[in-house]
Amino acid sequence: MFNHIARRPRRRDPIQVFVALVAAVFFIPACGPLDEEDSPKSGGPLVANFDQDKTSGAPGVTVQFSDTSSGDVTEYSWDFGSLGTSNERNPLVQFDELGSYSVSLTVSGPAGRSTVDKPDLISVSPGVIADMMCAPTSGYAPLEVTCTDASENADSWAWDFGDGGFSTEQNPVHIFTGDGPFSVELTASGPSGSDTQGSTINARLLEILGGTTGSAPFVATFTPDTKGLPGDIAIWVIDGTSITVEPDEAVEYPFKRPGTYTVKLSVLTLTTPLFFGEREIEVVVGWGEASAKFFPSVSGGSGPLTVQLIDDSEGALETWHWVFGDGDSCVFPKDPDAPTDPPPPPTCTSASPFHTYQAVGSYDVKLTVTGPAADPTDEPISSETSGGDHVRVFIVDPSFEGQTANTPIDGGPLDVGWEHLRPSGAVAPADHLALSEADDADSEAEGADIGMPSDGTKWAVLDGLGTDGSSPVEGTENGIRQVFMHPPGSPVLELDYALLYNESPASPSLDAVVTTVSDGTTTIEIPSSRATPATPYAGQSLRYPTRDDSIVRTTPRLTASINLAKAFETSTSLTRFTLTIRTANGENDLRSPRAYVDNIRFSAPVADLPVGFRVATDPIIAGRGTEFIDESCPDVDEENDACLAAVSWLWDFGTHTLQSPPTSSGSGEQSPTYVFPESGSFDVRLIARLSDAEGTAKRLKLTVLEEPLAVFEVVSPEPHLVDTYIEFADDSTSDFRDPIASWNWDFGGWDSSSLQAPLPIKFLQIGDFVVSLTITTESGATSTATIPISILLVAPPEPEGG
Repeated sequence: MFNHIARRPRRRDPIQVFVALVAAVFFIPACGPLDEEDSPKSGGPLVANFDQDKTSGAPGVTVQFSDTSSGDVTEYSWDFGSLGTSNERNPLVQFDELGSYSVSLTVSGPAGRSTVDKPDLISVSPGVIADMMCAPTSGYAPLEVTCTDASENADSWAWDFGDGGFSTEQNPVHIFTGDGPFSVELTASGPSGSDTQGSTINARLLEILGGTTGSAPFVATFTPDTKGLPGDIAIWVIDGTSITVEPDEAVEYPFKRPGTYTVKLSVLTLTTPLFFGEREIEVVVGWGEASAKFFPSVSGGSGPLTVQLIDDSEGALETWHWVFGDGDSCVFPKDPDAPTDPPPPPTCTSASPFHTYQAVGSYDVKLTVTGPAADPTDEPISSETSGGDHVRVFIVDPSFEGQTANTPIDGGPLDVGWEHLRPSGAVAPADHLALSEADDADSEAEGADIGMPSDGTKWAVLDGLGTDGSSPVEGTENGIRQVFMHPPGSPVLELDYALLYNESPASPSLDAVVTTVSDGTTTIEIPSSRATPATPYAGQSLRYPTRDDSIVRTTPRLTASINLAKAFETSTSLTRFTLTIRTANGENDLRSPRAYVDNIRFSAPVADLPVGFRVATDPIIAGRGTEFIDESCPDVDEENDACLAAVSWLWDFGTHTLQSPPTSSGSGEQSPTYVFPESGSFDVRLIARLSDAEGTAKRLKLTVLEEPLAVFEVVSPEPHLVDTYIEFADDSTSDFRDPIASWNWDFGGWDSSSLQAPLPIKFLQIGDFVVSLTITTESGATSTATIPISILLVAPPEPEGG
């Protein structure tokens, strides 16, 4: 605040004025010039004027005013409105309040007075406060960052991103392409001034460290440099191969051929905040010596076995020569200059050809590759690799899926991998065929049969026709045969089979099917493969009609197995065995037995097979379904702590020797429901199999009760008239071991009774009613009988002549 000083004019003495003038003329020049700041300007007319160093600012801004008046000035009078006045020549004024301020200056001198007014000269407005927010603040370059202005009282912005980039936008987007960190500054300006705010953006370049040159074959090591940024996984793509590792984990990659390869690294997070970085480099691989290497896509299996021999050779390669070990070979690529005598090997389709092995065996594959030397003037380099036992074919077409089935109508011949055995001097030929579950439009018996197929859509059928029953089946040359090997670690041979026969279940017929295995010295029968008419049967064949109107019974699908390592102790996985499956007839050419075979396979041994079952139906009544529940637990799945089921179940319900053979005497289901045809005491047995393990459970003397039968009669003679008593009599029967315990009569709604011999009942209305009797035995078995009864008003007239 300035003090306003009022001055009054005064008279000057004329003598004093004269003395002053004389002094000015004679003495002042001798003293030198006056200081410009303190000396009034002289000469010319008196004109007031001034300058200021600023015209705007925030509260508290100070303004330096400078006098620029002309003429002889002796006095200054400044007027700053509400801030007051000042008599200084060049005052410094502080403005603390918001608003506009007018300033005037009046100068006085011998020549008079002059005033200059500058209205609204000084503007005091709110101060500028720079503020900003950039996101993201960290990540891999190129990193796109959005910066948002949050300044106050600003109307212009100047961004400096610290990487040579600038912007005057209020909310710019900037891409950091270099390796930081970078200091970002915002200078915000407004009428009252400017302010600066800074931030740091940690944009980093993902780097790949490692050699980028080499000579094939060589293994390159690549190490990521993530600059300390977070990441969850790193994905490397090298020559089209994707490798996922930890973000800071180095990777190795073999370069086997010369050329230029792209190596790309991506590092990313899987959670918020998300980071993603990529870097790509090129690796130049030069010449290297040819080195033959390969591996088979499949090392073993059932034939015909198609295998791809995958070339894994290294170096600069020009030719590949494959020898497959079974007499076939091929060369890639075709050599147009190759001699034609002798003919060159066939041309492979690629450097990694496919080849099909048709026969059982162990095959040694040989690969020879050639390629140029590093010095083109040198001889080409050749490399060869071979070895034993590259590919094994264990057995050919074990599930008969490669056979032609249902053509002709009775089936197609087994012509893939299997040898046919025919009985010498046979009256009729025994045809061993392949069948399919597909419908055969020309056959009355279509589709699959009981339990078959068990793998795929086809299975084999062996015909016993032509054998005469004079020799046991194991001595009859009638069936199929094949040489096989077992896979390493899986010495158990398994197969599924069933016997179809026409003979009575109780007959002493020689109808049978049996399987043997031989190592060339010793022949062993697989005990679990023998089935005869004494074997429990599951029902009638669905596919084969009878030849002489007899029933063709079929055993359930059974499983046979043998542990070859135990049976032939000196054998190995390279030992060749002969598998023979035979069937024979029981002295009747019209009643040829057949055997079904499918799903010959190999498995690992099983140590133990505990078997058990329970009867879920009580009481057991003849003619009604009885539920049997398998409770075997041959192995335990440790991960899920659960039982693993056996591969086959053979139930024998003990009924195949009854005088009237039932529809079935056994089952191959895991938990079947069986109908006993008559009452009695039966021995039930369950045999379960898994690999080479077999377990048996028995339930001896299972009591099957005769079915209770509710029977009653209306004792009172007809006609039955309304409002008369009618008498009923019980004639029900039950098994002597399970007597009737209760009777429940319902007389059409007119009355009821729990007596065996109920009192006579009176019907009080005419109409048709149903009388029922339900009996319940001591075991809880029930039976119900009903009789309709008509109640008349009067007796009908007797017919004439009656």
